[in-house]
Amino acid sequence: MIDISLWSFIAVAVVVLVTACSQAVVGFGFALLTVPIMMQIVGLQRAVILASLIGSANNVFQYRDLKHHQDKTQVKRFLLASCVGAPFGLIAFKYADQQALKILLGIGVLFGVLLLARGRDLTHAHISLDWSMGIVSGFLLTSTSTNGPPLVFALQARKSDPQVFRSTLNMVFLVSGIYGLVLFAAFGEISLANIWTSVALLPSMITGVYAGRYIRNRVEPERFRLLVLILLALAGLSSLYSGFVN
Repeated sequence: MIDISLWSFIAVAVVVLVTACSQAVVGFGFALLTVPIMMQIVGLQRAVILASLIGSANNVFQYRDLKHHQDKTQVKRFLLASCVGAPFGLIAFKYADQQALKILLGIGVLFGVLLLARGRDLTHAHISLDWSMGIVSGFLLTSTSTNGPPLVFALQARKSDPQVFRSTLNMVFLVSGIYGLVLFAAFGEISLANIWTSVALLPSMITGVYAGRYIRNRVEPERFRLLVLILLALAGLSSLYSGFVN
């Protein structure tokens, strides 16, 4: 049974629709934008669980459309590194100060935006960049459900093509998201009410994805890069706001 009010459900559905659309356009941003907004409606920990459930469904839904252009080497590095970081993130989810995590996430995201905006080219950086960003991503996956920024930074710094960017991120998000859900379930963090609420929100998510696909086909590469930077900056500011205000 869904245990939130009708108006709260409608508000969450609108958030899911808009953020699913943004992820379909640029390849990331669902949980990053959803969690800080949704936590104002249903609370932080429930927002993390709902974002994880719906985000995983979103990645599965988009897999067929995005599977052909992934950088398989990057996918393997990110996934293995995420598996290392995720258990530590789960510990933080259960015991750490969530607001402090949000503030640190916001600072880190904005720092990454600054580096990317200045044109820092790390195309030939050592593979330790991918491993370190993957570990941080795994930690953020289970602590805040906002695991995208480290991966986005690594791929954008390496000047990834937009199609490769979207496809690689979707594959990493799909597998790591399922892994995160398994960890949440093992520690009893997923309730039946959260599952039913997520199922009820699927139509909003699907509508957002189709709207995003329509927009995506009309975005040029340079404009795409600008959209990524803008979305990252908004997400960083949103994370800082939620960390300081709540």
